[in-house]
Amino acid sequence: MKVLKSWGASGEVVLSRVDEDPKDWKNREPVFIEFDGLPVPFFFESVQEKGNRCIVKFEDIDTLAEAEELVGREVSFQDDDDEEEDTLVGLQVRDSRTRRLIGEIVDFSDYGGNVVLTVETSEGQEVLLPLHEELIVGIHDDIITLDIPAGLI
Repeated sequence: MKVLKSWGASGEVVLSRVDEDPKDWKNREPVFIEFDGLPVPFFFESVQEKGNRCIVKFEDIDTLAEAEELVGREVSFQDDDDEEEDTLVGLQVRDSRTRRLIGEIVDFSDYGGNVVLTVETSEGQEVLLPLHEELIVGIHDDIITLDIPAGLI
C-alpha cells in the first residue's frame, strides 16, 4: 500500500487499497511508514473507503504539511514480512546529545503500539529505548542517531 497524495487541510492522506477490507485495519495497527530507512509506527484515527482508494487520518498528523511528508511512501503492516525488525537489528545507536555510541540494536518489539528497541551496550547491558519518529535524528553508515530522553541511559 502507498500514500498517493494528501487530502484536505487537516492531515488526511489517500492510500492505495490492498485486497483486504479497510474495516479490518484497526485490528492490525500500527502500520509502518519508512523514514530515513527506518519503519515508524502510525495509528489510524479514521479510515474512509473511496472506491479503490481510502482516505486515512493518522493520529498526530494534523496539518497539510505533515501529510505531504507522507506522500509517496510505502505503508505496511508489521506482520507483512517482519521486514521492519530486519531493518533495525544490527544498527548502532548514537545519542544525539552526547554523540556517544550507546550500543547495537539486538531486538525490536511492539508493546501495544509502543515500539521499543533493545540495545546491547559495549558493557553487555541491555537498554530499552522507545522508537518514535520524533526521536529519530538520522541514519548514516549503519548508525541511527536518536534524541534519547534524559534518564534512559
